[in-house]
Amino acid sequence: MPIHVRLSPLLRKYVPEYDHENGLVLEIAEGTKVRRIIETLGIPPEEVVTIMVNSYPGKPGSIVKDGDLVTLTKIIGGG
Repeated sequence: MPIHVRLSPLLRKYVPEYDHENGLVLEIAEGTKVRRIIETLGIPPEEVVTIMVNSYPGKPGSIVKDGDLVTLTKIIGGG
């Protein structure tokens, strides 16, 4: 089943084929968790600070469904 993945700029370096304008479309198995998507993309789990599934807060254990939009971000702090 296809899902859409959007990555924040700081995570894009881990996915060389990432399309900055359209994101990614991944074919995954039913019942796949966000954790598995992060692993599949080669992103170190500790780098992902925020997970959103269809604009709602998600967790690594969230199960994605057909057509979902998963957004992964890393926020840089400072001041």
